[in-house]
Amino acid sequence: MDHLGFNFVKSSRRYVDPQQAKRLAERARGHCSTVGVFLNPTREEVQNVLEMVPLDILQLHGLETPDFCASLPLPVWKVFAVGPGWDVAAPASYVGVAARLYDTASKLGVSGGTGKAFDWSQLPGNPGHPWYLAGGLNPENLSEALEICKPDGIDLNSGVESSPGLKDPHKLAAAMAIVSAWRAKENVSTFPGRLVSNVEVDGRFWPCWKLDREVQSLDLETSGLLDLLEIHDYLVLDLTNREGDAVDLAHELMHWQMLAFERGRHLKFRVPEALLEVLLRSSLTPLLEIID
Repeated sequence: MDHLGFNFVKSSRRYVDPQQAKRLAERARGHCSTVGVFLNPTREEVQNVLEMVPLDILQLHGLETPDFCASLPLPVWKVFAVGPGWDVAAPASYVGVAARLYDTASKLGVSGGTGKAFDWSQLPGNPGHPWYLAGGLNPENLSEALEICKPDGIDLNSGVESSPGLKDPHKLAAAMAIVSAWRAKENVSTFPGRLVSNVEVDGRFWPCWKLDREVQSLDLETSGLLDLLEIHDYLVLDLTNREGDAVDLAHELMHWQMLAFERGRHLKFRVPEALLEVLLRSSLTPLLEIID
C-alpha cells in the first residue's frame, strides 16, 4: 500500500474526524503518503484540516475547477465521475493536477461511495498520466480491471470492507496480492497464463493463476511458478485448459506441491476432468490439494 486516505466529507459514512485522522496520519508517517478526501470544499475548509492533519495529497471528488485545484497548497488528485452523460473531455483541462482519478458517478459530476464499478469503456482514450482507477474494485474484479484498463494505480474502498469504514483484512490482503503480482508481472513471464479472479477457500481469498495455453513441458515453467510463490503465500493454479498425458501432469503437480511446501507456501490446483479421474484412481489424491 502506497497511500492511506482520510475521508473528510461529513455526509459520508466513512467520515473521519480530523483529530482522529491526525493520530492515524502520524502513525503512517514514513510508511506511506497520506491523502485527504474532500468534496467541493472551500479553501478555508481544506486549510483548517491541514493545520491539524499532516497530509501529503488532496483528493477532490466534486466540481472543483482547474483554477481551484491550482490554488491549493498540496498536490491534487482530481477525481472524475464517470457515468451516463459525463464530459469525457473535461479531464484534459486539468493540466496542473498531480494525477487524474476515475470513479463511478453517484450523481452528475460527483463520484464515490457507490461500491459499483463503472463501464470501463467510458474512460477517455487518453486518461492522462499518472491516472488511477476507482469504483467498486474488489478481489473478484481487480485482476480484470488491471488487465483491461492498465491504470497507473488503483483506489480501493468498499470492495475491501466488511462494513462501511471497516476494512476486511482478508479482502485487503487478497487485493494487495493481485497488485503485487501485477507490478511483478515481468518476473513471471516464463510461466504462461494470467492472474484471474480470486478463489475463496476456507474464508480466505486465494489469487488464482490460469494457464491460458497448452504447455508442452511443465519443467520449463517451474522457475516461473517459483517466482509466483515468492509473491503469493497462497495460490490456486488453474490447469483446466491443460491437455496431454494425465499421469505425467499428476507427477508434475506432486513436484510443484512439494516445492510450495518446502517454501512454506500454500498451493492448490484446479485440474481437467481427465486428470481428476486419474487422481481419484491413484494414491496421489490425498497428497495433492485439489479444489472444485
